[in-house]
Amino acid sequence: MSKKIFVPALALVGCLSLGSCIGDEPLNAECDIEQVSLSVPDAESIFYHEYDTMQVVSSAVDSVGFLIRYDKSVGQLPLTLKVTEGAQAYILSDGEFVPFRNGQLVDFSEEQIREFRIVSQDGKWARMYKINIVHDVAPEREHFFMNVTFDHFGLNSTGKYHVWYGAEENSISYDQWATGNPGFNLSKSSAKVEEYPTVGVAEGGVDGGPYVKLETRDTGAFGRMVNMRLAAGNLFIGTFDVANALKDAMAATRFGLPFKHKPIKVTGWYKFKAGEQFQNRQGQKVDRMDLPDIYCVMYRNQDSEGNQVLLYGDDVLSSKAIVGLARITGVVETDEWTQFEMAVEYNQELDDNLLENNGYSMTLSMASSIEGASFEGAPGSIFCVDNVVIECEY
Repeated sequence: MSKKIFVPALALVGCLSLGSCIGDEPLNAECDIEQVSLSVPDAESIFYHEYDTMQVVSSAVDSVGFLIRYDKSVGQLPLTLKVTEGAQAYILSDGEFVPFRNGQLVDFSEEQIREFRIVSQDGKWARMYKINIVHDVAPEREHFFMNVTFDHFGLNSTGKYHVWYGAEENSISYDQWATGNPGFNLSKSSAKVEEYPTVGVAEGGVDGGPYVKLETRDTGAFGRMVNMRLAAGNLFIGTFDVANALKDAMAATRFGLPFKHKPIKVTGWYKFKAGEQFQNRQGQKVDRMDLPDIYCVMYRNQDSEGNQVLLYGDDVLSSKAIVGLARITGVVETDEWTQFEMAVEYNQELDDNLLENNGYSMTLSMASSIEGASFEGAPGSIFCVDNVVIECEY
């Protein structure tokens, strides 16, 4: 069961840094939106939190969405874009792009998607963005199952690697996923689509259809230079900030999206083959077998002072904000589809009011190497996953 909740989708890695010159000063060739904000009086009457009216935009993202309460509506709202230095923003209006000015009223009624074109200072590069506002779904308090089939995937905007969509291709919905593929692109931009760590396979799944293949890959000479020799295949609910991929890899993975239900069990199917030689971050051989990983985490996404809480690569399994956790055990090497099941264990009861007001977030994460976040594992470890079901008590 897919939940249509608007969240950022993964797509473009960013514009190339080429430019013309005026004298000795090259004009900026970047054409990114760095931040989007809405001016809304009494924001929490329409949004869940004050900070929901502003989003920092990763360079790997070309769609930006704002979620409002299910029983609220909006019309025209003042919109502000922070773009890269010298870039010019244009908005699609009556079939043509016209200059956009910050603070301009933009009509977001009827959940319409507004299109923007950002042109670099040197005029040689441009990026397209989509921005919209969508209603949350009404709270449900009944037992249900969220099915994840991995059927909807395609190439990112540069045609380099696979990205996953919601229930309908190019829709923006809750069950969108993030991967580390944009980071791998930094180290091996010449890699073919099928050589990336996270790849969609069109057929051969449990029911004969698509599935996701996660493979631990060597990052080559560049990876060795920055002491990031491996890239585990990974797929998770959340966002990946490619701008942080090299300087702070743990901070680049941001886990979780608001969730109004109580997961109690996760089931699915897998195949696994460990790579021949496990190695540590320094590339030294270690006498151990590589293993994959899957976990589901439910956490409180706001602290006692009302500040937003996000989980990152270094605390997604250890943060004090975690209220529920499930993690796979007993994985064996197998070339046959094998079922797994893991129960979500809670350390406290969920607060119904917080749940209804998006006070909790949930992530489901899977990786081909259990120590992949620390750049340790066995090159060639392959973990295939299909037909995951998140069972919720309500």
